[in-house]
Amino acid sequence: MENQSKSQTLKKNRLFVFGCSFTMYAWPTYADFLGYEFDHYENWGFPGLGNRAIAERVAECHIKNNITKDDTVLVQWSTHTRNDWHTFRTVEFKGKRGDAIRNTDEIGWKTKGSIFNYMNREICYDDKWIETFWDEHSYFMHGQNAIILTTGLLESIGCTYRMLSIGEMEKLGSDMPDAPGFGESNHEKINVYEEKKELEVYKNIDKTNWLQPLGLYSWKNKELQYTFYDPNSKKDWTELHPSHWQHYKYLNEVVRPSLGITDKNNDKQVNTYKVLDQLKNDNKDLLSFEEAILDKIIDYKHIGYVGF
Repeated sequence: MENQSKSQTLKKNRLFVFGCSFTMYAWPTYADFLGYEFDHYENWGFPGLGNRAIAERVAECHIKNNITKDDTVLVQWSTHTRNDWHTFRTVEFKGKRGDAIRNTDEIGWKTKGSIFNYMNREICYDDKWIETFWDEHSYFMHGQNAIILTTGLLESIGCTYRMLSIGEMEKLGSDMPDAPGFGESNHEKINVYEEKKELEVYKNIDKTNWLQPLGLYSWKNKELQYTFYDPNSKKDWTELHPSHWQHYKYLNEVVRPSLGITDKNNDKQVNTYKVLDQLKNDNKDLLSFEEAILDKIIDYKHIGYVGF
């Protein structure tokens, strides 16, 4: 009873979270586990989103929900290699549908991750577009400006907020695994402030309310990464999105301590974790695992797209 009472006193009014697939994906993330500790929880994360869309969705959420000083906000920033664009029209991408999580044709923000992944290069961004619109340093600048503007909004509200990223943003993805969707491949180890001295002004961004990068934290715990069986190649492959084990560890070692939550995980968090353990053991391929989660974890109803 003592632990239950303590948990009740720590429970906050509302939790709003934002990000890309590192915050909302086919299985519960650190944010979803944390959501069990709040009276009201909304996950505005979505796979493929870039920093412009993430920032604008914070503003949209605020105008719709009137975020107050009693609320908590988590903003997970994505990579600089993503181009966000929005339309209320349904767009047919040459018959290319979404994946098990979403239908990209119908959502407002048309997003498929890095500009340079095979889907985007085939459907949206040809060589002429890249030559005309892409500049790596400019896209880094856009992301940093989005962070500054969002920080200003949250500071003006006076809410509790934390920010995080996938890797060290100034390294331009060179600290991430070489895989589709994780940035432009084959980077050498670089630092944008050394490449473009003018951008050193962004070193002045206040990182007081920032958590350590989720991707780097997860990949250091390689023994906790998912592996899935590919029925086509008959081989196992490694999933680079954090597993539920890595998300849960990040929640308890990084997120909750930062928010001052020191009591034990509540029953819903623990039960969901155990169910995921069993589902992962029973389902060796990715699609079966995704479908089993949607079938067995009733609380995972937010899966999909929120907002305009």
